[in-house]
Amino acid sequence: MIKPAQTISTLIIDDDALGREYLKDLLAKHCPDAEVKALCKNGKEGIRAIQKWQPDLIFLDIEMPGMTGFEMLRQLPSLPCEVIFITAHDRYAINAIRFAALDYLLKPVKPAMLTDAVGRATEKVRVKRFPPQYRSLLNNLDHPREEHLINLAIPTIEGLLFVKLAHVIRCESDDKYTKIFMVGKKMVLASRTLADFEDLLQSSGFVRIHKSHLINTRHLKKYIRGEGGQVVMSDGSTIIVARRKKDELLQIVAQFR
Repeated sequence: MIKPAQTISTLIIDDDALGREYLKDLLAKHCPDAEVKALCKNGKEGIRAIQKWQPDLIFLDIEMPGMTGFEMLRQLPSLPCEVIFITAHDRYAINAIRFAALDYLLKPVKPAMLTDAVGRATEKVRVKRFPPQYRSLLNNLDHPREEHLINLAIPTIEGLLFVKLAHVIRCESDDKYTKIFMVGKKMVLASRTLADFEDLLQSSGFVRIHKSHLINTRHLKKYIRGEGGQVVMSDGSTIIVARRKKDELLQIVAQFR
């Protein structure tokens, strides 16, 4: 006998009526395990629905009048469920979400992106793994400029490790993984590629100076001239700078130091 799939109780919180119905229809068509319990038009309705239904998954619009999605989260002492944020292209908000290793969807929502996000959420729901990412996200959002995002969620084989961004000295490629070197001679192996970290951190004072190395310019102690040159970091490490990366490095150092 085939065991029936576990349904994922779901809420949609969005001030746009058409957007709510559109997402509900997409879920019915592409993610039938996500059982929509309620459609909420604002944060107040969302809080009441969360208390009533205790959902597994929430789709939460960020830009809502009266109470934004982030402000709604601040009203909740705990949130033992998954959240997928829905937003137009708000660069700072998206970066804060990504720093916390949370999921988001851009409007208009595309079916392929939706199914991927719901798949990741379903996996976490079924093992009841809800790390404290939302507090990390809200802490980052208290800082009004991207370079001041302070907490970074690092995915590892064991789970998520939350670190202060200012403590990250450099990142080094290790095939499909990345070695992250931090203050205090600490090193953690992250289950993301160096390209992933470059994409995430490039607006926060990090620069890829070599195909295998990404550095935090705030931990740069010395630049040694040469064809590309070399850098000496705060942990004493010396790294060669690729010739084609020299100008980019010097420009970013001038911007963030």
